[in-house]
Amino acid sequence: MKFYLIGFFIAFLIGLTGVGGGTITVPLLIILGIEPSIAVGISLGFSAMIKIPSSIVYFFKGHIEKKTLFYLSIGGVPGVILGSLLLGNIHRHNHLRSVILLLIGLTIVVSSLINLWYTLKDYRPTTNKYAPLLPLFAFLIGFEVGTFSAGAGALGTLLLLSLTTLSPSDVVGTDIAFGLILSIIGGGIHLFQGLSDTNIIFKMVAGGVFGAVSGAYACTVFPKKPARIFLLFWLIFIGSVLFIRSLR
Repeated sequence: MKFYLIGFFIAFLIGLTGVGGGTITVPLLIILGIEPSIAVGISLGFSAMIKIPSSIVYFFKGHIEKKTLFYLSIGGVPGVILGSLLLGNIHRHNHLRSVILLLIGLTIVVSSLINLWYTLKDYRPTTNKYAPLLPLFAFLIGFEVGTFSAGAGALGTLLLLSLTTLSPSDVVGTDIAFGLILSIIGGGIHLFQGLSDTNIIFKMVAGGVFGAVSGAYACTVFPKKPARIFLLFWLIFIGSVLFIRSLR
Protein backbone atom coordinates (compact mmCIF):
# COMPACT_ATOMS: atom_id res chain seq x y z
CA MET A 1 0.00 0.00 0.00
CA LYS A 2 2.85 2.39 0.81
CA PHE A 3 4.14 2.35 -2.77
CA TYR A 4 0.70 3.26 -4.15
CA LEU A 5 0.70 6.22 -1.74
CA ILE A 6 4.25 7.21 -2.68
CA GLY A 7 3.32 7.15 -6.37
CA PHE A 8 0.28 9.29 -5.64
CA PHE A 9 2.30 11.75 -3.51
CA ILE A 10 5.10 12.16 -6.06
CA ALA A 11 2.77 12.57 -9.05
CA PHE A 12 0.65 15.04 -7.05
CA LEU A 13 3.70 17.19 -6.29
CA ILE A 14 4.84 17.05 -9.92
CA GLY A 15 1.42 18.21 -11.06
CA LEU A 16 1.32 20.96 -8.43
CA THR A 17 4.88 22.31 -8.57
CA GLY A 18 6.48 20.97 -11.76
CA VAL A 19 9.56 19.77 -9.83
CA GLY A 20 11.05 16.63 -11.39
CA GLY A 21 9.98 13.21 -10.12
CA GLY A 22 13.48 11.77 -9.65
CA THR A 23 14.39 14.49 -7.18
CA ILE A 24 11.51 13.38 -4.98
CA THR A 25 11.37 9.64 -5.73
CA VAL A 26 14.95 8.61 -4.98
CA PRO A 27 15.27 10.13 -1.48
CA LEU A 28 11.82 8.85 -0.45
CA LEU A 29 12.70 5.29 -1.50
CA ILE A 30 16.07 5.45 0.25
CA ILE A 31 14.42 6.69 3.45
CA LEU A 32 12.09 3.67 3.24
CA GLY A 33 15.13 1.39 3.24
CA ILE A 34 15.58 0.63 -0.45
CA GLU A 35 19.21 0.45 -1.57
CA PRO A 36 20.30 3.62 -3.41
CA SER A 37 21.19 1.87 -6.69
CA ILE A 38 17.81 0.08 -6.76
CA ALA A 39 16.03 3.34 -5.87
CA VAL A 40 17.60 5.00 -8.92
CA GLY A 41 16.41 2.18 -11.20
CA ILE A 42 12.88 2.29 -9.77
CA SER A 43 12.80 6.07 -10.12
CA LEU A 44 13.79 5.88 -13.79
CA GLY A 45 11.17 3.24 -14.55
CA PHE A 46 8.45 5.18 -12.73
CA SER A 47 9.49 8.43 -14.41
CA ALA A 48 9.36 6.87 -17.88
CA MET A 49 5.85 5.50 -17.41
CA ILE A 50 4.30 8.66 -15.96
CA LYS A 51 5.88 10.84 -18.66
CA ILE A 52 4.43 8.87 -21.59
CA PRO A 53 0.89 10.38 -21.40
CA SER A 54 2.25 13.91 -20.86
CA SER A 55 4.63 13.59 -23.80
CA ILE A 56 1.82 12.47 -26.09
CA VAL A 57 -0.34 15.44 -25.07
CA TYR A 58 2.48 17.97 -25.59
CA PHE A 59 3.40 16.36 -28.93
CA PHE A 60 -0.08 16.71 -30.39
CA LYS A 61 -0.37 20.26 -29.05
CA GLY A 62 2.86 21.15 -30.87
CA HIS A 63 4.78 22.07 -27.72
CA ILE A 64 7.79 19.80 -28.34
CA GLU A 65 10.48 21.70 -30.22
CA LYS A 66 11.99 18.89 -32.32
CA LYS A 67 15.29 20.55 -33.23
CA THR A 68 16.02 21.38 -29.61
CA LEU A 69 15.03 17.86 -28.56
CA PHE A 70 17.47 16.46 -31.14
CA TYR A 71 20.35 18.55 -29.78
CA LEU A 72 19.48 17.49 -26.24
CA SER A 73 19.33 13.83 -27.26
CA ILE A 74 22.69 13.67 -29.06
CA GLY A 75 24.31 14.72 -25.81
CA GLY A 76 21.95 13.18 -23.28
CA VAL A 77 21.67 9.63 -24.68
CA PRO A 78 25.43 8.84 -24.52
CA GLY A 79 25.49 10.44 -21.07
CA VAL A 80 22.67 8.30 -19.63
CA ILE A 81 24.18 5.12 -21.08
CA LEU A 82 27.58 5.88 -19.56
CA GLY A 83 26.07 6.90 -16.22
CA SER A 84 23.87 3.80 -15.99
CA LEU A 85 26.77 1.45 -16.74
CA LEU A 86 28.96 3.28 -14.22
CA LEU A 87 26.36 2.90 -11.47
CA GLY A 88 26.05 -0.82 -12.24
CA ASN A 89 29.82 -1.16 -11.83
CA ILE A 90 29.89 0.81 -8.57
CA HIS A 91 26.98 -1.24 -7.19
CA ARG A 92 29.10 -4.39 -7.38
CA HIS A 93 31.64 -2.89 -4.98
CA ASN A 94 30.16 -2.74 -1.48
CA HIS A 95 32.72 -0.27 -0.17
CA LEU A 96 31.67 2.27 -2.81
CA ARG A 97 27.93 2.19 -2.07
CA SER A 98 28.20 4.97 0.49
CA VAL A 99 29.67 7.10 -2.30
CA ILE A 100 26.42 6.64 -4.27
CA LEU A 101 24.38 7.87 -1.31
CA LEU A 102 26.71 10.84 -0.83
CA LEU A 103 26.51 11.88 -4.49
CA ILE A 104 22.72 11.45 -4.62
CA GLY A 105 22.36 13.73 -1.59
CA LEU A 106 24.76 16.26 -3.07
CA THR A 107 22.98 16.20 -6.44
CA ILE A 108 19.59 16.81 -4.83
CA VAL A 109 20.90 19.74 -2.79
CA VAL A 110 22.73 21.39 -5.71
CA SER A 111 19.91 20.94 -8.26
CA SER A 112 17.34 22.21 -5.74
CA LEU A 113 19.45 25.26 -4.89
CA ILE A 114 19.87 26.11 -8.58
CA ASN A 115 16.16 25.58 -9.18
CA LEU A 116 15.33 27.78 -6.18
CA TRP A 117 17.57 30.57 -7.46
CA TYR A 118 15.93 30.53 -10.89
CA THR A 119 12.45 30.34 -9.36
CA LEU A 120 13.11 33.45 -7.28
CA LYS A 121 14.95 35.36 -10.02
CA ASP A 122 12.62 34.55 -12.97
CA TYR A 123 15.54 34.92 -15.39
CA ARG A 124 15.02 34.42 -19.16
CA PRO A 125 17.56 34.97 -21.99
CA THR A 126 16.76 37.22 -24.95
CA THR A 127 18.91 35.38 -27.49
CA ASN A 128 19.68 31.79 -28.57
CA LYS A 129 23.41 32.40 -28.99
CA TYR A 130 24.26 29.84 -26.28
CA ALA A 131 21.98 27.13 -27.73
CA PRO A 132 24.95 25.29 -29.40
CA LEU A 133 26.05 24.36 -25.86
CA LEU A 134 22.91 22.23 -25.38
CA PRO A 135 24.52 18.86 -26.30
CA LEU A 136 27.38 19.39 -23.84
CA PHE A 137 25.15 20.23 -20.89
CA ALA A 138 22.65 17.56 -21.97
CA PHE A 139 25.45 14.98 -21.76
CA LEU A 140 26.09 15.99 -18.15
CA ILE A 141 22.37 15.80 -17.36
CA GLY A 142 22.13 12.39 -19.03
CA PHE A 143 25.11 11.16 -17.04
CA GLU A 144 23.49 12.42 -13.84
CA VAL A 145 20.20 10.72 -14.74
CA GLY A 146 21.92 7.38 -15.33
CA THR A 147 23.82 7.48 -12.06
CA PHE A 148 21.51 9.30 -9.62
CA SER A 149 18.18 9.97 -11.43
CA ALA A 150 17.55 12.93 -9.11
CA GLY A 151 17.18 16.36 -10.65
CA ALA A 152 16.74 15.46 -14.33
CA GLY A 153 13.51 17.41 -14.88
CA ALA A 154 14.65 20.40 -12.88
CA LEU A 155 18.06 20.57 -14.56
CA GLY A 156 16.58 20.07 -18.03
CA THR A 157 14.10 22.87 -17.47
CA LEU A 158 16.83 25.16 -16.16
CA LEU A 159 19.00 24.35 -19.18
CA LEU A 160 16.26 25.29 -21.64
CA LEU A 161 15.31 28.40 -19.68
CA SER A 162 18.95 29.50 -19.54
CA LEU A 163 20.09 28.82 -23.12
CA THR A 164 16.97 29.17 -25.29
CA THR A 165 14.09 31.56 -25.88
CA LEU A 166 11.47 28.81 -26.06
CA SER A 167 8.04 29.66 -24.69
CA PRO A 168 7.20 28.23 -21.25
CA SER A 169 4.92 25.59 -22.80
CA ASP A 170 7.63 24.53 -25.28
CA VAL A 171 10.18 24.37 -22.45
CA VAL A 172 7.94 22.05 -20.43
CA GLY A 173 6.97 19.87 -23.41
CA THR A 174 10.51 19.54 -24.76
CA ASP A 175 11.94 18.82 -21.32
CA ILE A 176 9.32 16.13 -20.62
CA ALA A 177 10.08 14.46 -23.98
CA PHE A 178 13.83 14.63 -23.24
CA GLY A 179 13.26 13.18 -19.78
CA LEU A 180 11.16 10.38 -21.27
CA ILE A 181 13.95 9.40 -23.65
CA LEU A 182 16.53 9.37 -20.88
CA SER A 183 14.26 7.50 -18.46
CA ILE A 184 13.42 4.76 -20.98
CA ILE A 185 17.06 4.18 -21.89
CA GLY A 186 18.42 4.52 -18.35
CA GLY A 187 15.57 2.52 -16.82
CA GLY A 188 16.06 -0.25 -19.39
CA ILE A 189 19.78 -0.51 -18.66
CA HIS A 190 19.16 -0.54 -14.89
CA LEU A 191 16.52 -3.25 -15.30
CA PHE A 192 18.92 -5.34 -17.41
CA GLN A 193 21.58 -4.96 -14.71
CA GLY A 194 19.13 -6.06 -12.00
CA LEU A 195 19.02 -2.60 -10.43
CA SER A 196 15.26 -2.09 -10.43
CA ASP A 197 11.98 -3.59 -9.19
CA THR A 198 9.08 -3.73 -11.67
CA ASN A 199 6.59 -4.73 -8.96
CA ILE A 200 7.24 -1.50 -7.04
CA ILE A 201 7.21 0.54 -10.26
CA PHE A 202 3.75 -0.68 -11.30
CA LYS A 203 2.35 -0.02 -7.82
CA MET A 204 3.72 3.52 -7.88
CA VAL A 205 2.36 4.13 -11.38
CA ALA A 206 -1.11 2.95 -10.28
CA GLY A 207 -1.08 5.52 -7.48
CA GLY A 208 0.57 8.12 -9.68
CA VAL A 209 -2.32 8.23 -12.15
CA PHE A 210 -4.65 9.60 -9.48
CA GLY A 211 -1.91 11.82 -8.05
CA ALA A 212 -1.23 13.47 -11.41
CA VAL A 213 -4.92 14.31 -11.88
CA SER A 214 -5.21 15.64 -8.31
CA GLY A 215 -2.02 17.70 -8.66
CA ALA A 216 -3.18 19.24 -11.93
CA TYR A 217 -6.46 20.25 -10.26
CA ALA A 218 -4.72 21.58 -7.14
CA CYS A 219 -2.49 23.70 -9.36
CA THR A 220 -5.56 25.72 -10.34
CA VAL A 221 -6.44 26.33 -6.67
CA PHE A 222 -3.11 26.81 -4.88
CA PRO A 223 -0.44 29.32 -5.97
CA LYS A 224 2.27 27.36 -7.79
CA LYS A 225 5.34 29.45 -6.94
CA PRO A 226 5.05 29.34 -3.11
CA ALA A 227 4.37 25.58 -3.24
CA ARG A 228 7.41 25.09 -5.47
CA ILE A 229 9.64 27.14 -3.15
CA PHE A 230 8.46 25.20 -0.09
CA LEU A 231 9.12 21.87 -1.83
CA LEU A 232 12.60 22.95 -2.91
CA PHE A 233 13.53 23.89 0.66
CA TRP A 234 12.23 20.50 1.79
CA LEU A 235 14.34 18.74 -0.87
CA ILE A 236 17.44 20.67 0.22
CA PHE A 237 16.86 19.37 3.75
CA ILE A 238 16.30 15.76 2.57
CA GLY A 239 19.38 15.89 0.33
CA SER A 240 21.44 17.15 3.25
CA VAL A 241 20.18 14.27 5.42
CA LEU A 242 21.24 11.72 2.79
CA PHE A 243 24.62 13.42 2.44
CA ILE A 244 25.22 13.31 6.21
CA ARG A 245 24.02 9.68 6.41
CA SER A 246 26.59 8.66 3.81
CA LEU A 247 29.42 9.98 6.02
CA ARG A 248 28.55 7.71 8.96
